[in-house]
Amino acid sequence: MSHLHIPDGLLPVWVWGSGLLIALLFLILGSRRARTQSPQHIAYQGALGGLMLAAMAIPLGPFEYHVTLAGPMGILLGGAGAFQVAFVVSAILALMGHGGLTVVGLNALVLGSGAWAAHRVYRAVAPRMRPARALALGTAAGQALAGLLWFAVVGLSLKLESAGGATSRHVGAGGPVGLGLGGGFGALAVLAVPLWFLGIVVESVIAFGLGRFLARVQPGLLPVAPPADPAREVA
Repeated sequence: MSHLHIPDGLLPVWVWGSGLLIALLFLILGSRRARTQSPQHIAYQGALGGLMLAAMAIPLGPFEYHVTLAGPMGILLGGAGAFQVAFVVSAILALMGHGGLTVVGLNALVLGSGAWAAHRVYRAVAPRMRPARALALGTAAGQALAGLLWFAVVGLSLKLESAGGATSRHVGAGGPVGLGLGGGFGALAVLAVPLWFLGIVVESVIAFGLGRFLARVQPGLLPVAPPADPAREVA
């Protein structure tokens, strides 16, 4: 649960406008760092962004659930690089009808926060843990944080809708799309919480497989090298 499918017109301007301004501020700060990166790294970032876009554009199952790969993006690109990718991907998805254009900033913040948390957790555990498990653990932490932020935004949407009497027809987040808000946050949580936990498991399994692949084929892409001494590895 880390991508908002809230259509334009539901959230007031101060909510989505604040999210967009904060997201643009992060982009400006991150652009300074991007100036020092090599063309090869920019191409690498773009390739991973295309992978993230493809993953988020393909629904899985009857609830139109889709993976985000925000955790692996944060681990492989770092917080700033992953946030740039998240913003561009969110904008492209909005143009494809996956949420309104007004929530691009909020989506970038939710995905970017999850990517940042995944990167931080991975850096903390990678020196003592096999890459696959470190990647999975970091991704699980990032997905958990992104889900909490998703619930916060959707909860605010429900509160504002209840106060204003509006009705939304499409609220989702890598999960149930077409779920009305009129049932309240409790009704939403009944469906969303299981999908949130499912998302943590699915994203972590994918990250585990990606970590094993990179450790065998191209370990240089991992931000932290695997432990040299097998005795130090966490079972």
